Amino acid sequence: MKKSKKLLIRYIEFFLKKYFFTSIYPFFVFVRTRKTFKKKINIKKNFNRFSNNLSKINNSEFKITSQNNEDGIIEHIFKKIPHKKYFVEIGFGYYECNTLNLIKNNWSGRLIDSSIEETLAMRLNLNYFFSKPKVNIIHFKVTKYNINNIVFSDTFSSDIDFLSLDIDGNDYWVIKSLISSKIKVICIEYNHWLGANTRLAMKYDPNFNFVDNGIFGASLLAFTEMLKEKHFSLVAVDSSGTNAFYVNNIFAESFEILCPIKNFISVGRFYSELKKKEILENIKKSDLFIKV
Repeated sequence: MKKSKKLLIRYIEFFLKKYFFTSIYPFFVFVRTRKTFKKKINIKKNFNRFSNNLSKINNSEFKITSQNNEDGIIEHIFKKIPHKKYFVEIGFGYYECNTLNLIKNNWSGRLIDSSIEETLAMRLNLNYFFSKPKVNIIHFKVTKYNINNIVFSDTFSSDIDFLSLDIDGNDYWVIKSLISSKIKVICIEYNHWLGANTRLAMKYDPNFNFVDNGIFGASLLAFTEMLKEKHFSLVAVDSSGTNAFYVNNIFAESFEILCPIKNFISVGRFYSELKKKEILENIKKSDLFIKV
């Protein structure tokens, strides 16, 4: 799509959102997103790998509606763990997220995001393309103070099989505050720019807005050590160097437990070498990370 056309569409969307939020705006969002959503939910599996530093579980990788190859890892993990097909995903794209393929396979759960556009597009498309999806879609900004209320508000008596978190910012502190005993599997996007041997996390900032400059989240080692204290073990790092998967130790014996340093992956495949250097230099100069 040409840049001028994209700008026009965004302008129209802004106008409708401001003046016709409950009437024309939802219809506009649905028309704009329907084609992409339909294409994604009907796409064939993609088995590309993005790194050579792989463990055995990476052999199960494939992509359908996830951003990278998370779909295959999720399927592999839940072949080994008893579950009731219930998920919570915090931070998602309406056509590309870690649980859309689960919804296709009759999972139920809740999707939570701070973007009104993403939540509205997901709700409209799920209701159109799926027969009575059992998914609660919530427009909400998750913090370390409200994480447990929003995750467990109507599920406290039952387990959460799969929790995925990707909020591009305060992820470490949100997970640190999470009551995790009723969760079986946690997937987190780690900050691969921070390297394998650092225990760094972004300082908590309730007003943080993501900019693609390397300032977000925490290192893989930081997440792994923190979740170890919560009785979770690292069992997978996807080959794109984006997400880490942790299994509750109750089920850990069914998996190879990975070392966050030895099995660390950093790819940054969407970035030029110049952009990579700029991001690493920005992190080096930043005072927004602390040791944890």
